[in-house]
Amino acid sequence: MTGGRRLEVLVARQPILDARLEVVGYELLFRRPGGGQHAGVTDAERATSQVIVDAIGELGLERLVGNRRAFVNVSRELLLAVRPLPLPPERVVLEILEEQAIDAELFAVARELVGAGFTLALDDFVYDPALEPLLGLASIVKLDVLALAADAVTEQLSLLRGRDLQLVAEKVETTADFARCRDTGFDLFQGYFYARPELVRGRGIPTDRLGALGTLSALQRAAGSLEQLEEVISRDVTLSYKILRYANSAFVGARTPVGSVRAALVRLGTRTVQQWATVLTLAGIRDAPAELIATGLLRARTCRLLVSDADPERAEGAFMTGLFSVLDALLQAPMDEVLDALPLDAAVSAALLERTGPEGEALAAVLAYETGVSATGPGAGYDLRAVGAAYHEALAWTQALESELA
Repeated sequence: MTGGRRLEVLVARQPILDARLEVVGYELLFRRPGGGQHAGVTDAERATSQVIVDAIGELGLERLVGNRRAFVNVSRELLLAVRPLPLPPERVVLEILEEQAIDAELFAVARELVGAGFTLALDDFVYDPALEPLLGLASIVKLDVLALAADAVTEQLSLLRGRDLQLVAEKVETTADFARCRDTGFDLFQGYFYARPELVRGRGIPTDRLGALGTLSALQRAAGSLEQLEEVISRDVTLSYKILRYANSAFVGARTPVGSVRAALVRLGTRTVQQWATVLTLAGIRDAPAELIATGLLRARTCRLLVSDADPERAEGAFMTGLFSVLDALLQAPMDEVLDALPLDAAVSAALLERTGPEGEALAAVLAYETGVSATGPGAGYDLRAVGAAYHEALAWTQALESELA
C-alpha cells in the first residue's frame, strides 16, 4: 500500500450457478468508498490485494461464500509480486483478468499456481492464439454474453469445445438468455437472470403459485394478532412443523421445548413468527432457486439494519421490503400484479414499486451495492461504508438462517 496507507475496499458477491440453478461459487466484487460509479480503482494489483486481505483476513471466506468457492480477480502484477499466494487453493478460483500481457513469466507463475492446487479461470475471454498456453492450464473460461453478439458467442464456443474446460456465461440477465446459453452448451451461469424472470403481463399468477400467495396474504392480514396467526399456521401441517422446529432450535437460543404453535407465538412474538412463516412459505415454493431465497433474506436483513438506526419504527417494513423484492421472480408475475393480490402495508408496496420512503431508499442502495455500482436517485443518500457494513453483517445472519431452512 502506498506510504503504508490502507486502501479501503468493501466486498460484495455475485453467485455463479449451474444448469439446475444450484450455486457452485461466488465471484467477489469490490467497492471502494468515494470511487465513483464502479470500484474506481486504477491500480489493479493494489485493489486485488485488498480484496484478498478483506475477504480472508477481516471477513473470512466462510462469511462471504459459505462452503462454496470464491472466484477472485487477479492481475498479472499481483501474480508476479505475491508468491506464494496467501489463499486456500481448494477454496479459491483465480480469474486472470483480460488484457494481461501473456508471456513466459506469467505462464510460469500460472503453472506454479496450478501445481499448488489452484483452479485458474480466464475472464472475459476472446480467443487469441497467444492464449493457448494459458488455455492448457485453465479449468474455467468465462464469456461475456452481453458484450458478444450471438454469432460471436457461437464462434468462441466452437474454438473451446473438446477441451477439458467448464464454460461460464457471464452477464446473463434474463431467463431467455439463460435458456439460450444453457442450450448452446455453457456449464455455468452468472448474472441476475434467476431474479428477473420472463414476465407475461396479464397472464396472472401461475396456478402452482396461488397456494403460496394465499398463505402469504393470510399471514399479512393476521399481522399482530396471535389468534389469527395461530389459525393461519395451524391449518398448514408442514408450516406448523417448521415453525415449531424453528422455535425449538439453537438459532433462537431455545432452552426448554415448546409443543404448540401458540406456545411458539408466545415465545418468539407475533412479529417474529409472521416473518419466519413468510420466509418458510416463500422457501416452499416449488422449483424456486435456493439462491433467490438467500438473496431475499440478505436484502431483508441489510435493509433492516440500514433503516433501524435512523427510524426504528420502519425497520420491520424495511425487512419485508427486502424480502419481497424477489416476490415477482418467485411467483412468476409482474410485481404490481403480485402486490394487487397481497394486503401489504402501503409504505412497503410503494417501496417495492417506486423505491420511495426509507424502505425504498434502503432497497435501492442495497441493489446498487449488489451490482457494484453507485446508487443514483433513491438510495444515493446512503454512505457506501454503511451499506457495506450492513451487507457484511447480514451475510453471516443469512447463512445461519439458510442452515435452519435446510
